[in-house]
Amino acid sequence: MRPVRPILPLRLLALLAVVFALVAGVASCSGKDAADPPPETSPETTPTTAAPAGTLIATATTPTLIVFSAPPSELRDPAEPTTPTTAPAKGARAPIPREGLNSAGVAKVPLGYEFDNPTYFGNPLVMQVVEEHGEWLKVLIQARPNHTEGWVRASDVEVTSTTYRMVLSLADRHLTVYDGDEVVAETDVVIGKDTTPTPVGAFYLSEKIAQKNPGGAYGPWILSTNGYSEALDLFDNGLPVVAFHGTNQPDLIGTQASNGCIRMPNDVAAKLAEMLPAGTPIVIVSESLKDAEASDTTLAPAA
Repeated sequence: MRPVRPILPLRLLALLAVVFALVAGVASCSGKDAADPPPETSPETTPTTAAPAGTLIATATTPTLIVFSAPPSELRDPAEPTTPTTAPAKGARAPIPREGLNSAGVAKVPLGYEFDNPTYFGNPLVMQVVEEHGEWLKVLIQARPNHTEGWVRASDVEVTSTTYRMVLSLADRHLTVYDGDEVVAETDVVIGKDTTPTPVGAFYLSEKIAQKNPGGAYGPWILSTNGYSEALDLFDNGLPVVAFHGTNQPDLIGTQASNGCIRMPNDVAAKLAEMLPAGTPIVIVSESLKDAEASDTTLAPAA
């Protein structure tokens, strides 16, 4: 588990990066006024385990990227409510970011979110594209609730694609990395304990962070995701960003021993850091990969 060191008014963890002792997080932003900006809402999305080949990646090209919570007026159904109509799920953790908790380059604003570019760690701000709608893109962002989506102007980002994807089976405690339908890496891993489980659903690799001490607790690389722990509000005085990283306790590989992060052998972490671009989709399933493939064909790459 990788925290983001809050700094009240808080650099909310480079939400995309995660601050935290050796590691932390990401994005804030100052915003820009938009003509006919969409009103705020709390979009709910059902996480999909789909991670098709050719996944689109949006890389910010402006110093500040505003992500609107609601679709722009020209794409919105007139009958669609423009204010939240559902209460947070019982027992749900507080949102990140939120009013009074903005840090590390990301902020909650009336229209949605603002992210700094580059990130807290000096890397390009990246998000995964969910849908393309001409001048607008729906994107998956780093926020809690996990799987939060928003809208950005296509003119504010550069769109690329990747055929890589990561699939993690918590039941198998095994990570498989694909390039299209070809397995290019796989390894057993450490996953979260029952009290601090690794969250399930569709995520993306938000940032790669080299470690000054490759023999330390995080190994040579931290591969940060856009997801947060759903069991912790803070971790080591920082925000609980979920990440894939190396380890200095390789004897624990194959067990449930982490605070939610995924630990792997250091050589695999280094290989993935070199191979995978930020924006690479990540699918985390609770069942075995065999069962997931049998019940959900979207785990396979698109033709």
